[in-house]
Amino acid sequence: MIPVVVLGGNLNGLGVVRSLAGAGMPIFVADKGHGCPAAWSRFARFISLPDVGGRELVKELINLSCRIGQRPVLILTADADVNTVSEFRKELEPFFRFSLPAPKMVRSLYDKVQFQLLAEREGLAVPRGVVLESPTDFPLLKTLTFPLAIKPADKAPLVSNKENDRPVRVENWDEAIVCAAKMMKRAGRLAVQEWIEGDDSDLLFSLFACSSEGELLAHFAGRKLVCIPPAVGITAICAPAPEMDEELMRLSRRFIERVGYKGLGSLEFKRDRHTGKLLIIEPTVGRTDWQEEIATLCGVNIPLAAYRAEAGIAAKELTKQTSRVMWRSSMLYRLPADVAAPGTSLRDGYFRLNDPLPGLYYYAIELVPLGANRIFRRMGLKGKAAARAHSAGKREQSKLQLGE
Repeated sequence: MIPVVVLGGNLNGLGVVRSLAGAGMPIFVADKGHGCPAAWSRFARFISLPDVGGRELVKELINLSCRIGQRPVLILTADADVNTVSEFRKELEPFFRFSLPAPKMVRSLYDKVQFQLLAEREGLAVPRGVVLESPTDFPLLKTLTFPLAIKPADKAPLVSNKENDRPVRVENWDEAIVCAAKMMKRAGRLAVQEWIEGDDSDLLFSLFACSSEGELLAHFAGRKLVCIPPAVGITAICAPAPEMDEELMRLSRRFIERVGYKGLGSLEFKRDRHTGKLLIIEPTVGRTDWQEEIATLCGVNIPLAAYRAEAGIAAKELTKQTSRVMWRSSMLYRLPADVAAPGTSLRDGYFRLNDPLPGLYYYAIELVPLGANRIFRRMGLKGKAAARAHSAGKREQSKLQLGE
């Protein structure tokens, strides 16, 4: 069978590997160093890449394809890699099989400012918003109703500097001006939207895969139950939302048709409590989503549908959810009793009995040193003591990687 390369070995990539594991194709996980959970999965072979981006990353990927000896399917899991592959797609297409929207559309969907303008132009349902290019645009905030959500147009500068890249909620004019000025200084242009009131459980998502012709190959409707931090953070716990499948599929098809979408992607929605209307909070373009595996656990294998399309295997009819499984990104998070779904099991993102090493690596190597640092800080033992504890954990990680 045609091999597949999963670029990125974080929790997202691990979910992709496990989704593809039963299909029989050779699976390669490529990432920058062994310090990622998917590197330990028994279902894939790990390939370590240099810590490079842009054209240098493209060269490494081409070398990898040549080493594999075939033209593998390429599945992406991170925004930065999507942007790189999109920019250099002509160089990569002879060596990999993948589908992405047109280059201009990838940029428009990734950039929060461009997406706001695109959505308004195409009649897609999004919260009311304004674009801030410079401090002279700050008076535009007065045209919106508080509270507001302020987002960087491009979060890459924040990610590269290890700063918080999540949207920030502001309650009034003074708070908005301070926050916007600070974020603009670090990240440039901003997209500002009216805040849609609701709980974490009011956040819905539509995961999907499209063929290179824009045909919807697979679709899954889910609901977030817990986000970290609340309302604006990553998904900590989520569940299927079969009662929303028809409505979310209809809205997703409309989005796909309007923007000419191809490949893997997703949409996040929130229902406006005042109007009852579902609004698009943001799209994920060109890659699998953080909580992608929830779909596979519920019977809708989206990465496999994308693989089959790229490999030229005849597409099957859209599959429906066949089970009710909740997914959590870590054992650190607990499900509130008031949102628990009766008769639904909770599956951990990292640990599985049939693939235990990623979970053991994550919980023993990643979390134990982190917990030790917190204990040291509480005891007042900062600096060298905390550094020694962290270094000890990293040394043990290195030994495991080398098989010592």
